[in-house]
Amino acid sequence: MSAEPELRILLLRLSSLGDIVLTQPLIHALRTRYPEARIDLVVRKEYADVMRGVIELTNLLELDLTKRNALVELRSQLAVTKYTHVLDLHNNYRTKRLRLLRGAKVRAIYKRSFQRWLLVKFKINALKDAPDVIGRYFEVAKVLGLTDDGSAPQFRNNATREPRLVAIAPGSKHWNKRWPTQYFIELIGKLIIEGWKVELFGSVEDKPLALEIAENVDSDHVKSFAGDLTIAESMERMARASLAITNDSGLMHVASALGVPTIAIFGPTVREFGFMPRAKTATILENTGLYCRPCTAIGKDYCPDKHFKCMKDITPGQILISVEGISVEGMKK
Repeated sequence: MSAEPELRILLLRLSSLGDIVLTQPLIHALRTRYPEARIDLVVRKEYADVMRGVIELTNLLELDLTKRNALVELRSQLAVTKYTHVLDLHNNYRTKRLRLLRGAKVRAIYKRSFQRWLLVKFKINALKDAPDVIGRYFEVAKVLGLTDDGSAPQFRNNATREPRLVAIAPGSKHWNKRWPTQYFIELIGKLIIEGWKVELFGSVEDKPLALEIAENVDSDHVKSFAGDLTIAESMERMARASLAITNDSGLMHVASALGVPTIAIFGPTVREFGFMPRAKTATILENTGLYCRPCTAIGKDYCPDKHFKCMKDITPGQILISVEGISVEGMKK
């Protein structure tokens, strides 16, 4: 008799939005390989909505950090299940506490933090042949006999695509990962002239930026939903778009996973960090000729060299060329 039904697998990835979206290919592979297994995922409560539609999961468990003793209580809850395997895809101080479960085989992600530091600080590229983040998740799952087949994240999307509706996410946690505000204003003005309707998305922190953009365009064809929708509501609206334009952010991964053709603008961060979308419908725009790039692994609130060429040299005209290419390709299908 197969022991497969006895498998109880716990995945830990608490944050952030994009990192959690990138767990989907691994979850799908686990369910395909072990259809009868229990597969649970722990995320922070504020990100849980993004994974509620992932049917391959048995349970989606939430860590609510607003509650006192949340870690202790969740760890006690996890101990009851007697997991056979714990795959720590985060490997921070919280997940190190959560994964201390008796009897479980524990594996943790190898983050390659030192190699990342070498690339940022000295431009020594020891990540040239390293897997992307999804590939690093699969490294953790080798204990279960899984290998990465190169699949991109895919969320179910039964929405009817609305022609010439573009979802734009102009924000990012750090300033130097945001394409200039004036560029977004210029781009949106030109998109409206070409018949596009624009919807702006983002977090509560992104709301002032999105409102500034919408007010400066001053058109009935622009609506800002930034800060007004839950993650689930944002996903529902973004799923209708025929195009998304984003910075390197969590909503970039959401749009791409929903199957929306996505133009992703990368400034100070680079491909070697592992976050560029895998989807064939994604277009990456980046300035690859700069001596100073990458200047950070996660983002900064300033440009260290004060020229911000990684973003400023990517012009609205370049984005429009990519938009036209996607539109022409879409008409062929």
